[in-house]
Amino acid sequence: MSILLVDSYDSFTYNLRELIERATGCAVFTVHNDSYQLPAEQDNLDRLISSVDAIVVGPGPGNPEQSHDVGIIPHLYSKYTEIPILGICLGFQSLCLVNGCKIRLLHEPVHGQVSKISLQGESSLFAGIESGFDSVRYHSIYVSEITDNIVPLAYSEDGCLMAAQHVTYPHFGVQYHPESICSNMGAEMLSNFGELVQKTGQKRVADKHLLNVQPLILQFSSSKEFDFQFEKVSRKETLSVCEIGDDFLLLNSASVPGKWTIIGFPEPNTSQLITHSQSSGLSVGVWKGASEAVNQDLWPYVSRFMAERKFQPRIDDPELKDCPFMGGFIGFISYEESAPQDVEPITSSPIPDTKLCFTERFVATNENHTFVVSIRPNDDLWIADTTAKLNTLNPSVSASNIPAKIEMPDKQQYVESFNKCQEYLHSGDSYELCLTTQCKIHIDNTISPWEVYKSLVSNNPSPYSCYLDFGDAKLLSSSPERFLSWDDEHCQMRPIKGTVKKDSTMTYEKACKLLKIPKELGENLMIVDLIRHDLYQMLNKVEVTKLMSVEEYHTVYQLVSVIEGDLHGSNYSGIDLLKHSLPPGSMTGAPKKRSVELLHELEHQKPRGLYSGVCGFWSVNNRADWSVVIRSLFNYEDDLCSTASSRCFRCGAGGAITVLSTCEGEWDELVLKLNSVLKVFK
Repeated sequence: MSILLVDSYDSFTYNLRELIERATGCAVFTVHNDSYQLPAEQDNLDRLISSVDAIVVGPGPGNPEQSHDVGIIPHLYSKYTEIPILGICLGFQSLCLVNGCKIRLLHEPVHGQVSKISLQGESSLFAGIESGFDSVRYHSIYVSEITDNIVPLAYSEDGCLMAAQHVTYPHFGVQYHPESICSNMGAEMLSNFGELVQKTGQKRVADKHLLNVQPLILQFSSSKEFDFQFEKVSRKETLSVCEIGDDFLLLNSASVPGKWTIIGFPEPNTSQLITHSQSSGLSVGVWKGASEAVNQDLWPYVSRFMAERKFQPRIDDPELKDCPFMGGFIGFISYEESAPQDVEPITSSPIPDTKLCFTERFVATNENHTFVVSIRPNDDLWIADTTAKLNTLNPSVSASNIPAKIEMPDKQQYVESFNKCQEYLHSGDSYELCLTTQCKIHIDNTISPWEVYKSLVSNNPSPYSCYLDFGDAKLLSSSPERFLSWDDEHCQMRPIKGTVKKDSTMTYEKACKLLKIPKELGENLMIVDLIRHDLYQMLNKVEVTKLMSVEEYHTVYQLVSVIEGDLHGSNYSGIDLLKHSLPPGSMTGAPKKRSVELLHELEHQKPRGLYSGVCGFWSVNNRADWSVVIRSLFNYEDDLCSTASSRCFRCGAGGAITVLSTCEGEWDELVLKLNSVLKVFK
């Protein structure tokens, strides 16, 4: 059997697809609700429907009364009256609307909250399921009046219709989200739907011309151009190691759960450098050397480059064997790289949205030792010279505070954007909007960015700190948040949503009480469900191994979840996951596509730049680790706000706005996040 899943550009669709496949055993094929233009493409739609046994109409943003939000969905219910259809959330509301029911806006929308679902009467959809099960709701619209064509099946504790079926046709619907990680009885309900479909006895064969993600890498080729060499010395202080050379790229794990610090040493006129700008395209060159435009797309180019350079060295040292980086790309990918919009210019030339340097020489440090490593053949001289320098290091000295002029965000403008967020959340256009803003820090040109970074990392050590100076763009990060890590067989994502300040009065127990409330849990849950969706686009097995756990950092306590995926036997590799998971859901909200569009308006068409992007590495052994760029400073060499005597750094901050948010509370959290960085200035 096969089932057609109609996607309304939601960020939970692939969670639903996985659940349907697991619960029913059916093959599931997905189309967007605007894939067919009617009536011109009616014949094509008829052929598609005739090839499947049932339809599931998934959730999505918007209003079922708006044609651009629902596309072909009303037509499915009105024309295909003999085929089983199950509508979820927006799909459920559309079922009721087509059959004459009325809908209204909830006075208090319910987004990412768990409700008790109480069954009413009997239906094959809920066979064997006891009344009163928990399920997660994401909706601002509810069915306020029903007609004789619709039979109510379930209600929530606040009296909202939660499930219904058509009085005659095999059309069903549920308002809640059975696919959420915190929903119960979703698999059982969908299994019942599958049995109902099986009784129709059609056993159709689906037309496989539908949506699929195409892998970027079909096969890795082992490279013979590299040769692994290393020298092991006693553990050296990271900042001092950086200062042995003029050019370095630092990924500094200054705190748990990070284990390794990586310092790449690119070589002028030799190390390959990739730059991509949304406005000027892809250019390829060498570190501190010439580059030229390449008429290719970024993702295929980078993927082919690495696919031809797979290298898994044999390493005898048990400590170094654990190091994830063995040479490869180090760099960043900006927010606008994966969320392109027309933005207000902040530089005099095209913004470098992506910078990646292929690094063959590096120093790696764990808690016990420091390793000098090269994968360049016959590089013994560099290994020996670098080792000698490490053995005669001078301690690095950090400035306590950096003089600067700071321009804080406009609070009134933030209030206006917050209020507009609430309008969109109440209208059903989004469940959560990560509203952000930026401040500007003007620093005298006599103060080097490296001195700023040293002060930053000493004041706010973090597991994903970095210092990346590419000349035209500089990133100084003290991020606590992993975005995505992967190897050949597994991947992991660690979204953070929910923050409280750490001070002398705040204990771990008190932080747990403050963070484990409906607002904070709802924010985190939405992002967990969004990330599961992103991974389920490509992977068959995704598991939440830590759900909404409080973790302690240097300046804050935060609510963290961990989602892991199984790449073993998959057609996809980690680079596919990276491409299709950007921008980070924790920095957009859900549903992602609609939320990104709304945020562009709410943030007044100003670019986020490196803030909300990702930085990290992709190693030749196909291991990678990317963090979300938060708690960070960044600078473009030709920033329009820089002067002849000062350099303008920018610092972004924001938070997830939900219907449970208060403007003052969100503003205070924004200022708290900014101050974790700004405290290094005076």
